[in-house]
Amino acid sequence: MNFLLITIFISLLIYSIEAGQYEVHNRPNYLSLNSNKNDENSNQLTVSNFANNFATILGLSSDQTEKQEEPMFYSTRPLEIPSSTWLIHIEGLDRLSDTGTPLEDNCEFDINSLQSKLNQIGNYDILSTGSIVISSKSDLDNFEQILKDQISRLNEKASVNYIVIVCDDCQNDNAVQQLQNQLKTAIDKIIANDPQTLAMTLATKQSARIRRARETEESANVTIAPMYSDDYPVMFNLFFWTSLVLALIVISIVYVFLTLDPGADTIIYRMTAPRLKVD
Repeated sequence: MNFLLITIFISLLIYSIEAGQYEVHNRPNYLSLNSNKNDENSNQLTVSNFANNFATILGLSSDQTEKQEEPMFYSTRPLEIPSSTWLIHIEGLDRLSDTGTPLEDNCEFDINSLQSKLNQIGNYDILSTGSIVISSKSDLDNFEQILKDQISRLNEKASVNYIVIVCDDCQNDNAVQQLQNQLKTAIDKIIANDPQTLAMTLATKQSARIRRARETEESANVTIAPMYSDDYPVMFNLFFWTSLVLALIVISIVYVFLTLDPGADTIIYRMTAPRLKVD
């Protein structure tokens, strides 16, 4: 009896820790997967590890972590980034398939952090995002068409495409299998259009953040401010004070010329004035 309780406790603990999963469906020829992902001695990957590896693949800097991270990919062309990248993020599921790699769900995957890094290097239009909410069985039945419509609305010029799927009605195995089959059909079409694309799926159990943000935006009509670079305050102060000083200098020069008396204030009239001849 005690052994059974201990087994159940350990299973629940593992379930609570491994609350995420990622899977690579296609990759360019110069990228190879890390073969140590199933090694028991290797560190368990986390969602933040996945986010850092994803940023590194795109040529961006990664965030600092306490533990040393193992790369998800090895590249024979370190300076080259994929011409097309697709990440489909399913929120509300801890796992999508049996072939994926488990993740410790230590934090939420924040696409805004990736967008901020892209903005800092001037790539404002490289990332295109979309969202889908599955809140009923009808949404799940029509998911393939909904996903197709969402993909068609993405920016064609963007090389990084991110779609988040908030799955509120995917709690049983049949729903997960149906979602997986329809998702695979869409991914296969993406790969057929570009065999060198990097296509990945990410599943995380956390889904309340997106739902709360969407409900707040719809009810309060919130206007989201545009993203600015971290150098914006420095550049603002530089241009503001330089412009102010130049404006004061111009005003001073104009004031001096307006109050100038040519006869008394200039040396030209003094030097050219005739001198009377004295005997």
